[in-house]
Amino acid sequence: MATDNETVEQTISKLDPPGAGVPWPQRMIMRYILSPFVAGRSGWEKNQQVFTTSSLEILKLLESLDDWHVQKRVMVPPQTGLEDSSRYWSAVMVAEHLMIVGMGMRDVIVRLSQGKVPPGKVDTARVKPIGGRPPEQVIESYKQFITTLMPQIDAAVQDRDSTTVYDHPWFGPFTARQWHWVLAQHNLIHLKQLQRIVAGLPKNQAV
Repeated sequence: MATDNETVEQTISKLDPPGAGVPWPQRMIMRYILSPFVAGRSGWEKNQQVFTTSSLEILKLLESLDDWHVQKRVMVPPQTGLEDSSRYWSAVMVAEHLMIVGMGMRDVIVRLSQGKVPPGKVDTARVKPIGGRPPEQVIESYKQFITTLMPQIDAAVQDRDSTTVYDHPWFGPFTARQWHWVLAQHNLIHLKQLQRIVAGLPKNQAV
């Protein structure tokens, strides 16, 4: 009979590689329903509120864990908006990913609002957690991140309704307003993931 560790390893080996994206039915909904009818009509202040509220919930969960549990990886079930390769993360990996993506989206939003198309293209494989930093440093950085990101965006944005677009790999061509919506929704996706990670953590450190 396979042990729990063996079962996890078998599951990991079957995960899609980083950058594979989400299943095509989700992409169709994202591109043809969420993109024009939800993201395109989103309110700037509402997006800010969603980002701030979910960020504080994420921080609360991070601070509720000790150093061992915050670094313990947990396999979560398939989840809408979450790449397969991101399903086996620790809580601190979620925080690191949110900062990488958040700062990247900040720059995209600001450039688009100024009528400029960002260079290159978005690659989800390149925004995975790097690791190696002490968890307390990551959490402290995350605190700074969630208090400064939105003010940085508001200070630099010139036209919230600029029609300049930049491709999102799943949603298609997105304006600054639509990317602003994605920034908030991305937080909600990983808040749900983090809640599942915390729920799946072992009670002791011997596991």
